[in-house]
Amino acid sequence: MIEIIFLGSGGSIPTEKRNQPAIAIRYEGWVLLFDAGEDVQRQYEKAQLGLNKKMSIFVSHLHADHVLGLPGLLLRFSLLGRIKPLNIYGPKELIDYVKVSQSTINLGTTFETAVHAISPGEIFNEKDLTVRAFEVDHRGFALGYEIAWARSTGRFLPSKAKDHGVPEGPLWKTLASGKSIELEDGTMVSPKDVTDPSPPPLKIVYSGDSRPCEELRKAATGADVLICEAMYTSEHAILAEERGHSTAAAVANLAKESGVKLLVLTHYSPRYYDGEEVIGEALPVFSNSVLARDLMRIQVGKDGSAVIVKPPGL
Repeated sequence: MIEIIFLGSGGSIPTEKRNQPAIAIRYEGWVLLFDAGEDVQRQYEKAQLGLNKKMSIFVSHLHADHVLGLPGLLLRFSLLGRIKPLNIYGPKELIDYVKVSQSTINLGTTFETAVHAISPGEIFNEKDLTVRAFEVDHRGFALGYEIAWARSTGRFLPSKAKDHGVPEGPLWKTLASGKSIELEDGTMVSPKDVTDPSPPPLKIVYSGDSRPCEELRKAATGADVLICEAMYTSEHAILAEERGHSTAAAVANLAKESGVKLLVLTHYSPRYYDGEEVIGEALPVFSNSVLARDLMRIQVGKDGSAVIVKPPGL
């Protein structure tokens, strides 16, 4: 299972209920953090994501509301004794930004920190999970990220397992998880013998800040989850175009045309107090839309099923 945790769902400035953009993806002992808005360190703690987890940070662009929380997060990790290395990916200007941030920490960070200036393409690969960056249409160089989780086996077929002499029980679970087994008579049975063909990878796409554009549309095609900024409603479409953002209606149309399964709207302007105007504009266009809330979680299974867990009070 992959778990998506929204640490910040607001745009531009934090409000009483919404921090600036930050999204964590938890996967097999890893924490992948996408953007690091102001005060992400406290949201990270509230979400109980762990001090010493294997971790990488992916920054979409260098506008303040997406990176102001990074220095505080590095400081917190250092003060609390993190020792595991940390890799940070983003535009080349991020290298100097992190250097300056580290210089404000007494004796520097307690852990190895590497900053990678990236271009569009695959930038992270861990077992069956990869992250690909793609350029989006904002003001200046900005990136979106496509997270792909390879599914090693298709649907488990009990009848096939019985045909191969595999007794019902733990061995079925082993085969369904993608591992081969050996029977008592020495016969080897592989997952492909007892499962449907592997389906395409499960795909989660995060847009960062962007107008609707062709690269985002390509990345979103067939996505299980599309996490997209919806800074404005159509009432403020001119502002969206001028400032390099999307409207809720435009994002919903993109999701519909791209065959997205679940659209999550985030990074919405503080002018929309509770975001109801934002989700209200998207739902008539694309019914499987939800509005991100701080500390909301989405649990995504390998079958593509998504369970939304809202924080208390919502």
